[in-house]
Amino acid sequence: MKSSNGMTKEDLKKIEQIDKDINLLIESQKKLDESINEYKKEIEKIDSTISNIKVKKEVVNNYYEQKGKEIKDADVTQVDSLLRLRYKF
Repeated sequence: MKSSNGMTKEDLKKIEQIDKDINLLIESQKKLDESINEYKKEIEKIDSTISNIKVKKEVVNNYYEQKGKEIKDADVTQVDSLLRLRYKF
């Protein structure tokens, strides 16, 4: 039997089921989008931590490079003094 729009009840049920399936997919996509956003936030935190570590590493490298130059340019007394301060002997 056909309805007034020319579709059978079976066709209408199929369309309703397709609509339900589409709505389920839309909800699933929303959940996936939320998860993706959470992962992006975590990635941003990790990237920030990595950047901070790189900056600290550069500061430490500069410090030791400077100390190396100081020792290279220092005389025996200055080196002895630096070692005594460093190793407390």
